[in-house]
Amino acid sequence: MERRGVAYLGGPLSFGVPFRYIWRMAKLSPIESEFATTEEAEAYDVWFRAKVEKALNSTKPRIPHDEAMARVRAIIQKRVDANRQVD
Repeated sequence: MERRGVAYLGGPLSFGVPFRYIWRMAKLSPIESEFATTEEAEAYDVWFRAKVEKALNSTKPRIPHDEAMARVRAIIQKRVDANRQVD
């Protein structure tokens, strides 16, 4: 696939990321990557893509956004309250 002269990776998990950005990741610049080695970056990429693929293929019922946010806020509040008790 190509858009405006830029080569894009194909496949369901490419997310339309230009190939030049993926290729530059191999250099592991601290500005572009948080990984120390190419192996770490590749291992994370494999793990992350597997998680996304699993989520996309899941048959579990979806959680509405408002409910998910309420759950997250409750978790955060619980931790904030626990930290206040420690101080």
